[in-house]
Amino acid sequence: MENMLKEYLEGRKMNKNNLFFIEDENDKENRKTKRFNVYSNNSKDFLGKIHWRSGWRCYVISYESNIDMSLSCNKELDAFMEKLETDRKQEKVIKNE
Repeated sequence: MENMLKEYLEGRKMNKNNLFFIEDENDKENRKTKRFNVYSNNSKDFLGKIHWRSGWRCYVISYESNIDMSLSCNKELDAFMEKLETDRKQEKVIKNE
């Protein structure tokens, strides 16, 4: 994971986003859904993990403790998680055809 973060930070272009997301590769072959680690674009701190909550039938984020999020951070998270939901639904349609 640390190498993935380092590669991302070295290769990324400066942007105005507050957050960035890196897919969690651990145990990937045994999961049906994707998981992502969420980091601050400014401090590079780990903020939490986006994962599938089967009981709720949607993606959720589990935050690290003592995380403050601005409105723009929450909007970025919402947009990213909505895209995950849309992509997952499209993949299910393709598999069922």
